[in-house]
Amino acid sequence: MGRTAGVLFGGVALTAAFLVQGPAQAAPRQPERPQPPATVTTAAQKISWRKCPDDRTVQCGTLTVPIDWSHPKRGSVKLAVARAKATDPKKRIGVLLVNPGGPGGSGVEFALDRADLSKQIRQRYDIVGFDPRGTGGSRAVKCGKVGRAPRAHPRNQAEFDKLKKYQAALYKACRAKTGALYDFLDAGSVARDMDAIRAALGAKKVSFYGVSYGTWLGQRYAELFPTRLRALALDGAMDHTVNTAARFSVDEARGLEAAYGQFARWCRTSKHCALRGKDAVKVLDGLMARADKGTLHEIGDPKERLEATDLAQMIRASSYDPISWAQLGEELRELSRQKVRKIKTGAAETVATDGIFAGILCSDWSFPIRDHKALAAVRAETRRAAPHVRLNPLGWEAITACLGRPAAKDPQRPYRVRNAPPSLVVNAVADPVTVYPWAVSTTLRIPRTSLLTYRGSGHGAYTLSPCSRKTVDTYLLSGKTPRPGATCPAVAPDFTEARRSSRGPSQPRRF
Repeated sequence: MGRTAGVLFGGVALTAAFLVQGPAQAAPRQPERPQPPATVTTAAQKISWRKCPDDRTVQCGTLTVPIDWSHPKRGSVKLAVARAKATDPKKRIGVLLVNPGGPGGSGVEFALDRADLSKQIRQRYDIVGFDPRGTGGSRAVKCGKVGRAPRAHPRNQAEFDKLKKYQAALYKACRAKTGALYDFLDAGSVARDMDAIRAALGAKKVSFYGVSYGTWLGQRYAELFPTRLRALALDGAMDHTVNTAARFSVDEARGLEAAYGQFARWCRTSKHCALRGKDAVKVLDGLMARADKGTLHEIGDPKERLEATDLAQMIRASSYDPISWAQLGEELRELSRQKVRKIKTGAAETVATDGIFAGILCSDWSFPIRDHKALAAVRAETRRAAPHVRLNPLGWEAITACLGRPAAKDPQRPYRVRNAPPSLVVNAVADPVTVYPWAVSTTLRIPRTSLLTYRGSGHGAYTLSPCSRKTVDTYLLSGKTPRPGATCPAVAPDFTEARRSSRGPSQPRRF
């Protein structure tokens, strides 16, 4: 998505409704706030390694860091760390810190999977992952009971108040069970943890590869410790200047709209699509209209009404990787064949936000929404921007997760990384999650950064395209960045058994 016309799929321009939007508008200038001191422990600790129980070729260990880096004596937390050592020690380059996003994804598991990185990278880097504070093996957030979840899409002020009250109660329940750590899940604290890991490994510099929300951790580390980076590779960039609920929701919806546009283009002619020969955009419009009238039901449950937001959720779940497109086509065909009849029952979509997601996201993002009228205005603006998918459920979850919570420690702001090495951002034009304009904005905020544009659809371009993989590998191995304006062509989904088993709906479904 973007404001530049002419996104191509297989050399054919998409319809105007699905053109990728270009660079997002810059956030209004705000005074630069002074950053807390980038302190680390005075004497670097050592990590006591042992063989990981799930993979004995990988080392596991822990590192103790302060909960509050500005006041180290106020308590500590043990971070779970994993290291897959370079398989060719003679050609070893150094340490590659990795993070899979989430927010809240396990860096330990990512390291156990070698971050899906190529053989060449595994040969020459120690791949090091860690569970960010408050997740996985790093004292995972715990929350008490908060009662029945309210509607995720309030219809009036009373329901808005219930939603806000619920999110406030969720914060209190997580704070009570997790303790002070719950107030220090921000990327600034995690970046300092990353530097403590670097010091514990005895490395003067580290390289970083982050995906999705992990790119924000990489950017924050580059802000605080730019001279301690050898390389910075960001795959699917978060943009910390998106400073209003409306802009965030609109950006997310446009990304999902662009992703569905590429699906529709593929579906028209692919033998793997159950809607082959049909206009999938018109099919979706018809289903949305039926959902509005209450004449669609859940697949496999004739008594459960299917809402328009449920359709958007179905599309989002199938947009992270084109390998899911065949299944999406089958689902849409099945819905289209349902008899037109009024479905009387149906459970409203309720809040699904968990305490980890909200705790991390709302430490660095703030979306002040006064009342139901303001939230309804965001919904209306989002629908105008993405008339076919209407909204992105993930964008909606993000902006409503922070209602009723304390102010973010480090809310959206203008920022500019200084003194970092030449860096690389890679992004799909039809990424439904970390949308393309965010990649453009991030590239402009890190001097000497190159943007590699993947012309296809999906989230995490490294695993979607041999061209993207080769470019990222070349950068991490040699420091060489691609020429300005570099692109990789879209890759049609591969439905071989090996591909099908390696990716798909089991992947994390947030940032």
